[in-house]
Amino acid sequence: MDPLNHVPSCLLLCPTERYEKEHTKPAKTIKGGISFQFNYRIVKSSRFSEKSDNLHSLLRCSKTDNEELYCDACGIRIVIDTYYFCSHCNREYHNECVEASSIFHFSGHPKHPLQLLWSMEYPNHICSSCQRYSRGLSYYCLICDFSLHVTCSRNLTPLAIDNPKRHKHTLHYFPRRLALACDVCALVEDSDHLYACLLCDFFVHKSCMDLPFVIKVSRHNHRLAFAPSSPFKASADCRVCYEKIDINYGEYSCVKGCVYAMHSRCALRRDVSDGKELEGEPEETYENTKLFEDKGDGVILHQGHPCHQIKLEKQFHDENKHCQACMLPFYGDGNVYRCMQSCDFILHESCAYLPRVKQFMLHVHPLILELAYTTSCFMCRKCDRNSCGFAYVCPIEGCDWKLDTLCASICEPFNHYSHPHPLFITCGEYTSMLCSICQSWQEQPLDCVECSFVLCFRCATLPHKLSYKHDEHLLVFSYKEYADDDELCWCEICEKDVIPQQGLYACNECEVTLHVDCLLGRDLHMKSGQTVVTSNKEMIHYLPNTYPTRPICKTCGRHCPYKIMIKTSGGDLFCSYTCYEE
Repeated sequence: MDPLNHVPSCLLLCPTERYEKEHTKPAKTIKGGISFQFNYRIVKSSRFSEKSDNLHSLLRCSKTDNEELYCDACGIRIVIDTYYFCSHCNREYHNECVEASSIFHFSGHPKHPLQLLWSMEYPNHICSSCQRYSRGLSYYCLICDFSLHVTCSRNLTPLAIDNPKRHKHTLHYFPRRLALACDVCALVEDSDHLYACLLCDFFVHKSCMDLPFVIKVSRHNHRLAFAPSSPFKASADCRVCYEKIDINYGEYSCVKGCVYAMHSRCALRRDVSDGKELEGEPEETYENTKLFEDKGDGVILHQGHPCHQIKLEKQFHDENKHCQACMLPFYGDGNVYRCMQSCDFILHESCAYLPRVKQFMLHVHPLILELAYTTSCFMCRKCDRNSCGFAYVCPIEGCDWKLDTLCASICEPFNHYSHPHPLFITCGEYTSMLCSICQSWQEQPLDCVECSFVLCFRCATLPHKLSYKHDEHLLVFSYKEYADDDELCWCEICEKDVIPQQGLYACNECEVTLHVDCLLGRDLHMKSGQTVVTSNKEMIHYLPNTYPTRPICKTCGRHCPYKIMIKTSGGDLFCSYTCYEE
């Protein structure tokens, strides 16, 4: 804090001091929040003297470059170079919050004056200028339910706007709060300023005025362009929320002519688009995305194993071997690429063909494939599993997106063998739903638009069929939404009940049933013999759990039931990485 070279603002009251003079009066309840009206003037009256018991003293200060301060009156970050500091409260305040008059006439709300309030709780009103919730000190119209941050009150509302690309006529501010839908986004929002062209019966939110005309989205291969009305003959479904798009309002649709469209606001969600205007910009192109060189006769040279060539082998089965990309064992019979030398490098045929660059439907930046995690592991962003396999990583600095190859391969519509309908991701970026199988909560899982089925990425990437050493047939993953009370299943490994509604592996011919964790283990994408360094710089070893007497996990106290276990450099044993973290 660096006080400016002038006299302290002794005549001004700090917001806390004003509140102390108002809180003895009756409070008001506004939308469930307790608020006090500020009627006391911002300057001290003549009855205050140097001998007064008034202890508050305001100083005008300047901010240093790296200083991050928040106003104690309104809770909003102080971004300008100067602010007020109260030596008694030891708090910082915006200049606007200290100098705020009790009654304010705002150009964006000309019908009634605004009253200065101090809200004791988080009220349910939103600032009409910045669209954020108001708390602490703010302006409010008790008649119209109109709210405004004190800092936003300095932003004058323009009475007329010319934007020929959005509309050919001048648009005029429309202050009356009515249930009018915006012609760009089709939404009715009382909290946003509305502009109108009465000649054309055209209404638009101020926030929709400068929406981009051409954008790139994460869920489609082509760019989308804004259209003032639907270019399709019939109403299409929005490919984000999967609700119908009203053909009379604006939308974003594919520039290449695909029958693909989104609501304007859905297309500009943070997980769908970065909102950059791409009109007139050249299309992004990527280099050859293949990670291998074809040598002929089923032989390739893969970048993940540049020292030796690998050759295609058909109907390969060895559950003690792991694919270096997805880290799954080779449970069933399938085609693989295997090193022609003595090393143990093997890839599923599909994993060998993984592209170098991939666009994932929940992330706006293209992801780049990283090929080796030999001495460390990463946690997949969607399934929360640790893996030492290949990872799709966002190259943007500060973006921590990492996906294993199985989660990155999921796209819409997703057809899962446990459900008859296609699955999509319809919920918002921070919305969690309960998985119908494992009963865990996950942000933005796959869900069905025809019924209430929800599938998390962890369950969606479980192997469909795999072998079990005590059964000659392949076991199939199954899930029953409804099961009879007398339909009891029993796990052959842990000898405990299996709940069909929570998913299981079963052989229908032999009536063998197994828990998912009992058959696969919790660390599905790790393998025995792997040594990794954790985030806290501790070295841990994944060992085969083949001892006649199974060791006891230090965390859960059980005999380690899975195929592999963890041993730390200090000698502690854990049955899974979950127990190790705890």
